Amino acid sequence: MFVSRPVGPEHLDQNGHMNIGHYFGFAGKAMWARQRQDLLIDEAYISTRQMTTFTGEQHIKYFAECVEGDQIDVHVVVAGRADKVIHLVALLVNRTRRQLACVVESIVVHVDFASRRPASFPPDVAAALDAAVAADRRDWALPLSGALGIRPAS
Repeated sequence: MFVSRPVGPEHLDQNGHMNIGHYFGFAGKAMWARQRQDLLIDEAYISTRQMTTFTGEQHIKYFAECVEGDQIDVHVVVAGRADKVIHLVALLVNRTRRQLACVVESIVVHVDFASRRPASFPPDVAAALDAAVAADRRDWALPLSGALGIRPAS
């Protein structure tokens, strides 16, 4: 788990449930935390190697609402990778109600700051990504949109 927090009054919209921006915010923070924690793409990597990741595409799907007082846990799965991209999936789980609330999928692109263009992952980061993909395999299907994924190289 990479983010865990209660839904506060500051997260609510006029309908009395968590606003879309906070689903994206919680998912984005969790995805960034996963990259920093065990995918080797942390602040030192960015400043030393002058490489980072940019979000290229996202998809969000809601399954259940979250209201004030609900405890939200965000789990991030590395669903796949290619030479220059990662497919991350954030599962926002409403622990209070014991239900999947939302899935946010992202395709993140590895970028070289000098050219501001996509760049191949260095071998150590590629190995960390491969280990994460293997470790994150589940005996159940992720609730993916089908709209995003790793495309075969052309």
